[in-house]
Amino acid sequence: MRVLLFICSLLVFDSLLRFVLLCLRAVRTRPSFAVSDDTLIAGCIVLIAAHDEAGTIGSTAKSLKTHLGEWPHSELWVVADRCNDTTFAEAAAAGAKVAVRADGQLGKGAVVAWWLQHHEPVWRTKSAIVILDADTRIAPGTLAALKTTMSAGADAAQAFVAPDATTNAGRLAGWSEVLMQRIDDEARRRCGWSVPLRGTGMAFRCELLAELAPRLHTYAEDLELDVILAARRAKVVFVPEATIFDPKPQHVEGASRQRARWLQGQLQVLRDYKREFVQALLSSGIGAWFLLWLLMLRPKILFIAMRLLLLGLTLVIPFAPLAWLALVGLAMDVMYYLAGAAIVDNPRRYLLDLLSVPRYALMWFYSFGTALIRRRIWLRAGR
Repeated sequence: MRVLLFICSLLVFDSLLRFVLLCLRAVRTRPSFAVSDDTLIAGCIVLIAAHDEAGTIGSTAKSLKTHLGEWPHSELWVVADRCNDTTFAEAAAAGAKVAVRADGQLGKGAVVAWWLQHHEPVWRTKSAIVILDADTRIAPGTLAALKTTMSAGADAAQAFVAPDATTNAGRLAGWSEVLMQRIDDEARRRCGWSVPLRGTGMAFRCELLAELAPRLHTYAEDLELDVILAARRAKVVFVPEATIFDPKPQHVEGASRQRARWLQGQLQVLRDYKREFVQALLSSGIGAWFLLWLLMLRPKILFIAMRLLLLGLTLVIPFAPLAWLALVGLAMDVMYYLAGAAIVDNPRRYLLDLLSVPRYALMWFYSFGTALIRRRIWLRAGR
């Protein structure tokens, strides 16, 4: 029974950590940063890895070109990675500098590492590299905000990723990401702790990314970087003034495939970065605990379902501690999600979408099963 109690305690650990972050966000004031002379910082490289993105990359590049002036002396680069379409031509016509990668390992990390290796003279003259996706749009002022943060001494920075979705499944995934940023990441920012990277809208010091990129090999490159940077005690700053618009999959199958890839990447990171994970927890302070454990104890909806299952189990096996653990965990979940209604831009739409959480939970279980039993070729099909 003690073993069961320990396992059940772990099932509410994520609720406790998120509830603490919610409280910290409420009691801590927004930080004020020293203003540095960011006019002295060199330009950046805006880098996009694009695989068969014809029809998308042209408009993306054209839009991004209009914002480069916010960070003077910056350049837009697109890597046409193993393309069988007109990605190269569209990107070049839109004004981007294009590099062609004909073969090599799959994955964004491998593409970034390849570009860094083959274009070292280019990035050596810049101060930072900003990673975006082929369908990304950015809000005015985003590059200026990232420039200011990097000039203040950050090792890396993460912009606010605003999910762009129209379907119910896409919006539910988006709300979860919004809460993690508006509550969790903002609390970390106010405490001076590092925040997680999100795959797009990431800025790195050039030399740091050139050192780390060759190590990246999983389906979750952002999670790999989180663990490595935490072990190095690197400073990753949340920049809510910088906004990235990130389109979400509009259909359940696409969303499930995306989550299955991330879940498999999560398992790969747990397998391959055990030493860095332990090192970060032992040497990087309390911020690393709130960062890494919450990254691994995901998805939240899966753990909420487990707490409901635990509560139902107590009806068959009466044991008061188990019932209390489940109830306390669920109570903290409710407070977290209700607090979200005061933070999101459209509270009414948010609360209505929460009614579809059971369907969203089923999608996650489908993704989890897919990550375990389907072959890797199926996961790659959604790249």
